Amino acid sequence: MLKSSVTRPFVVVSAAVLLMSPCLAATADTRHPTPAELKAAHQRVAAAKSTVQSLQVRAERAAEAYNGAHSLYVHAVQDSRAANLKAISSAAVYTSAKAKAAEAQTVADVATAKAEKAAQAAQLALQTEQGAQLSLDRFAAGAYTTGGQMGMAAQLFATDDPAGLAGARDTMNQVSAYQKRIVNELASARVQAVTSATAATKASAAAVGSARVASTALAVAEKAKTAFATANHDAVVSARTAGTRLKRAMSYKHKALVLVAQAESSLGSAVHRAATLERDAAAARAAAAHVTSGKAPSDAAATAIHWAFQEIGVPYSWGGGDENGPTYGFAQGANTRGFDCSGLTLFAYAHAGIHLDHYTGSQWDEGKRISSRSDLQPGDLMFFAYDTSSSSTIHHVAIYIGNGKMIEAPQTGDVVKVSSYSRGDFIGATRPWQS
Repeated sequence: MLKSSVTRPFVVVSAAVLLMSPCLAATADTRHPTPAELKAAHQRVAAAKSTVQSLQVRAERAAEAYNGAHSLYVHAVQDSRAANLKAISSAAVYTSAKAKAAEAQTVADVATAKAEKAAQAAQLALQTEQGAQLSLDRFAAGAYTTGGQMGMAAQLFATDDPAGLAGARDTMNQVSAYQKRIVNELASARVQAVTSATAATKASAAAVGSARVASTALAVAEKAKTAFATANHDAVVSARTAGTRLKRAMSYKHKALVLVAQAESSLGSAVHRAATLERDAAAARAAAAHVTSGKAPSDAAATAIHWAFQEIGVPYSWGGGDENGPTYGFAQGANTRGFDCSGLTLFAYAHAGIHLDHYTGSQWDEGKRISSRSDLQPGDLMFFAYDTSSSSTIHHVAIYIGNGKMIEAPQTGDVVKVSSYSRGDFIGATRPWQS
């Protein structure tokens, strides 16, 4: 994170240039500057420092806004991808259901045609039966009017002529055969009629069943179609939301880049403070001697502290760091491989098996809330805000290591180091290994 303390090298160098440079002294005059001139010079330095601090604060806020918006964008992209997969799945279900509905309708149409054909066959069989019955009725009526078969025989055999008797016998045989044929035809017609009627009934039932299956399949297809339409709409909305959030994030990032450029222009070239870094590293090693895994309240806290200490001296990089270690950041951190404050904390706790987002606003909500310094335990994440009454102004996070010390990635131009935790902008802490 960018902090006001980053201006310290600038102030020291500026003061040295103003007060100690022989070149400037030679080009002015040989007299010593008056107290008023010295006061004015210090006032100019103070004004430059104030301007830089203001730009740093604005840049830091824009950077945090970008981190937050980018985090929302990542989640929106995930939602959009999930919605797309759901839409694709719904489309496949709808296509399958539609095909099944069409197949069921075809079966229903075939069954209906069979039922109609069976009904026609049953009607024809019934007509045949009625025709056979009519023939039998006519034959019976004829036999009755002539005295039956015996009367017919008496009439046929009422002759003494041998040739006539032979003819009468043949006629009687023909009549008997005709009678049998009529009876057989009637019996066959009745069997056919019953069979056809039974087949027609079964075919009609099959047609009704097939029609019901087709109707159910069509209902399933329509439901699948509705689900696909809903899923497709959700996918479109999710994609639109992701796009909107990305534009917002890029806007915040652009503002941050502009503000950083202004801050860097005011600060000038960064001054390497090797002696200061060595001193900080020595202090960190000394502080580490007071913090051991045995004093940490949990294995997770001890592990996080251990891994954070491994990064002592690594440069601060705006936007840098992930769960695997230091990375190149963006803006003024684009050419520096290191950590920013939330990058260091997420790296340390990743080794303890605890995932944290790369955003102070999210880390504030990840873990048990600790409101007082007196309740801090080694491993707790300490948060600092511009307005300690509003968590939305949180801009920095560090890991408490005990004995009033914390390990942090402070600001551009600095390195991962151990610092005192006695800052006035402390807003609270969280305990990542507890919920």
